[in-house]
Amino acid sequence: MSDLSHLGGWINNPQVVETAMSSLPHPVFQDSWGPIKDSGEDQVVLLYNFIEKVAGAVPIRTQTIGDCVSQGAAYAVDAAKCVDIYVHNEWEEWVAETSTEDIYAGARVVIGGGEISGDGAFGVWAARYCNEYGAVPRGKYGKIDLTEYSGNKARNWGKPSGGVPKTLLTISKQHPILTVSRVDTYEQARDLLANGYAVTVASNQGFSSSRDSEGFAKPKGEWAHQMCLLGVDDNYKRPGVLCMNSWGVWNAGPKRNNQPDGSFWIDADEVEKRMLKVGDCWAFSGYEGFKPRKLNTRII
Repeated sequence: MSDLSHLGGWINNPQVVETAMSSLPHPVFQDSWGPIKDSGEDQVVLLYNFIEKVAGAVPIRTQTIGDCVSQGAAYAVDAAKCVDIYVHNEWEEWVAETSTEDIYAGARVVIGGGEISGDGAFGVWAARYCNEYGAVPRGKYGKIDLTEYSGNKARNWGKPSGGVPKTLLTISKQHPILTVSRVDTYEQARDLLANGYAVTVASNQGFSSSRDSEGFAKPKGEWAHQMCLLGVDDNYKRPGVLCMNSWGVWNAGPKRNNQPDGSFWIDADEVEKRMLKVGDCWAFSGYEGFKPRKLNTRII
């Protein structure tokens, strides 16, 4: 497999994160954890199954520029929508997978103020944009065609002189993510995933492109990169989380629990110490807060 680490685009600056998250209504999940605390213990919940059931397939996103922050956020939005649709049996509500170009531009220009000239963004900027402005499904909006991913469009909109077209800003507010909160430990991520809330993970940790016999990837190298957690298995001999990347089918090796192409499992202790503890990882909820939900873990 070729080295794709140049497609990273996450920027690491704890001070920027702290400043940007200060205006969030629920900045730290630790403070909202109570209602679902320990509910993920020994549970197996695979959010990618809900996406597949509702959308027909899990999108295999293939970024071409350093817009990984928007790619990871879009997976979290997809999961939020699909779990809600499945739980409420509102199948007609599904439109299409979430676009990334507007999230990228929104993070960089609307939230970040156009301060970055090269590729990249902070995880908190994308989380805040989705919370304050929402995100749009892929499709055509007048003369704006978001049917297919365009790295060039993302880059142009993400320039300091660019931004999200006003038409899309109006439409995106019809698709809100009502709560985003920072996640700091495996136990927090476990309980969130078990209740249907995806978690974006941003760090400098890279991983092997070869999955082991149990579907896990070993930490390897450095990526300035954001991805998304779409599953948890706390009942396996190796507790861990399923991580979805946005480099297409970039890795190979055995799979477990019918995991999607491009994904890999991460051991619980590794995801906590190498990713969550970095401080720019975010849970996405379509509700005010993170209410307990009893999910059907055998929907497929």
